[in-house]
This record gives sequence, C-alpha cells and structure tokens, in this order.
Amino acid sequence: MTTRVINNVFSLDTYRNIIQEATHNGYVIQTVQQFIDDGCKSEDSLVLRHDLDTKPRTLFNMLNVELECGVRSTIYARVTANEYNLLGYTVLPKLLAAQEEGFEIGLHTNFLEYAEINGHDPLYILELENSIMRSFFNVTGIAPHRDFNYLHNSLPFIENNWDRFKKLGYKYQAYDDRIMNNTVYVNENFSPHLCWARCPFEAIAEHKSVYLSTHPHWWYDKHPFEEQ
Repeated sequence: MTTRVINNVFSLDTYRNIIQEATHNGYVIQTVQQFIDDGCKSEDSLVLRHDLDTKPRTLFNMLNVELECGVRSTIYARVTANEYNLLGYTVLPKLLAAQEEGFEIGLHTNFLEYAEINGHDPLYILELENSIMRSFFNVTGIAPHRDFNYLHNSLPFIENNWDRFKKLGYKYQAYDDRIMNNTVYVNENFSPHLCWARCPFEAIAEHKSVYLSTHPHWWYDKHPFEEQ
C-alpha cells in the first residue's frame, strides 16, 4: 500500500503515489485514445492526461515519473501559445521522443480566441494548427484550451461542428461523452487556492474509472517555485 499525501500537495511524489495507488488497486493505466479503444470501461481504468499550457519542463518531469512507473499518458500541446514554442529547439525534440516512448500527443487549442484577438478566420487558424501538429505527431485527439482571464470557450463549437473535425482526422475530443459518462473527472481546482476538485485517492478507492487531468506547471519536485 502506498502512502497517501494530503489533498493540496501537487508534488511529483504525490503524482507517483496516485499512479502506485491505482496500480495497487488493480487499475489499468491508459492514454485517452487507449481508453476509447478499450471500450471506455466504467471501472478500474486510470486515464492520464496533461494539458501543456506553459513551462514545458514541468511536463517532462511528470513524464519521467510515468516512465519510472511503466505507464503512459496523453499530452495536449498548444501551437498558438505565448508561453512556449511548440517548435522550439528543446520542446519539439522532447515531445517527439515522448511519442516514440508511447505517449499520445494531441492538439490543445483555443482557435476561436486566437482568431478573434488577431482578426483571422477561426477555421483557418484551426487548419493551420492541425497542419503543424500533423507534420510531426500522430494526432487523433483534440482538447480545447481556455484561459482563466479570457472566457471564450471553443468547446461548444467543437461539439456542434464535429463533422469538420472528423474530416481533419480527429477521432475524439477530450470531453467526449464516451469518456465523461464513464469516468470520474479529477482535475486541479481553485477554491479559493489550488486544490483537487475531487481527491483522486478517494475516486480510486471506489474502483470507478478515473480521468485524471493535470496542468504540469502546477506540479513540482521540491517546491512550487522551481520554475519561476
């Protein structure tokens, strides 16, 4: 039995303990695409997802934990982001290496927000992001990105125009009913400070399938200021 840690500690040790707790309880640990391919079972699956919003090194720290534990996750990466460059000298090679190691890479996007701010056609931005991602990665999934301080949400557009996304080669979107209706969605939350919306250890103890969605820039090794 692993040692559980308190609710508001977002350390690599906490992340390792979540994975170990799930393994101890007989969970199958999967990427999002693997979970869908496996039939979206409502029990004993742990789906690992990372939204790479900023500070890429924090993501790779979490991937190292997964490699140690022998599991893999889905990484949704941004193309139009001020915080990092997907094609940067250090980011792209590491993401390509992660794909070679069996991690799933998907598109993290708010093409509507970007298009509105910069005066472009949203579908042009979407197709541009899609083309860049597919130049390097085997992309099957898309996850909308949404900034706290800008409320334009692309998810309704994705849901209402899914045929367009299928034509671009997408097999699922990250809030697909097949996923959400068969899992307990567990993510970080603010209430008012960073905490879990629901404790992952409690969800695992119930043997329900868990969809663990993380933002790596909030996770750390020794302390939260390592990447400042």
